[in-house]
Amino acid sequence: MKAMVVPRPMEMEMVERDIPEPKAGEVLVRIRAVGICGSDAHIFGGHHPVVTFPRILGHEMAGEIVQVGPEVKERQSGERVVVEPATACDQCYSCRIDFSHNCCNLEFKGVHVDGGYQEYLSVPEQNVYPIPSDMPYTMAALAEPLGIGLESAKIAQLFPGDTIAILGAGPIGLACLLAAKRNNHPVIITDIQDSCLERAETLGVDRAVNVKESDMIGAVMDFTDQAGANVVMECAGVAANFKPAMEIASICGRVVVVGLIFDEVSYVPYIHIQKHLHLLGTRNSNMIPEAIELLKERGEEIEKVFVTHRLDLEEAKKGLLMVNDPEIDTCKIMLNL
Repeated sequence: MKAMVVPRPMEMEMVERDIPEPKAGEVLVRIRAVGICGSDAHIFGGHHPVVTFPRILGHEMAGEIVQVGPEVKERQSGERVVVEPATACDQCYSCRIDFSHNCCNLEFKGVHVDGGYQEYLSVPEQNVYPIPSDMPYTMAALAEPLGIGLESAKIAQLFPGDTIAILGAGPIGLACLLAAKRNNHPVIITDIQDSCLERAETLGVDRAVNVKESDMIGAVMDFTDQAGANVVMECAGVAANFKPAMEIASICGRVVVVGLIFDEVSYVPYIHIQKHLHLLGTRNSNMIPEAIELLKERGEEIEKVFVTHRLDLEEAKKGLLMVNDPEIDTCKIMLNL
């Protein structure tokens, strides 16, 4: 089978590997579509702190079960599925409190172990979720990033009528927008690119603000009648957003750090105490089934807005370079296998 391997940062090569044989409790999935995530670009550039090389990237996957291993109880060959990339130990503290997607011994496809930039992948049967027969694989592969948005909204513990500020209108910011709009929350979203903000407007955001042209803090405060946003979601992964996120949050608000911020940040703890803020982090998701339901509701619209480019597996390096090219307008790049 074909596999695209990153032997070291900024390099990628096509290799031939044996098709894996599913072990007990596993199913063999023929990968049909895999999305390129911003974190894939971080890994490819050598900026991810836990990844070792060589590595096969890819964790936003959909495909077809072509073989089942011994002791598989529920899944069967021929089923079309989304692959859950996180495999948990089911024993640690995180797993015991129902946060298995943050397992202390987590194995995440495309990060700790090889992922979906290859034609076949063997995974535990509990890590695949069936999709409708008429759902395109490229649409289904959006379930993983949509699950991040749904998970972020769940972590934020949204109350009826909460106002939400989303910083960053890339794929994850848009996923958070979709999650918030499922319950009709007023949402303001910010970005530095008009094309990203236009996508947010298509998906129903109440106000979109280009922070190159307008003051972010002033825009959010105006949107919330000077009360501040009840929930702030940092989705851009920009360290400079951290302090303003605290400033634009309302009293008793929640600040959810969703984007990958690798740089150090600074802020005055007093504002944290004064406002009784909840500072939250979120990582991965256990909400792919809910994301599939969202795709059943709005899948055609979501795919049209999100998927800006479609490439073949052999073009994976090209796609990774496109993600970081400011001259190219990308949202979600899909690899077709």
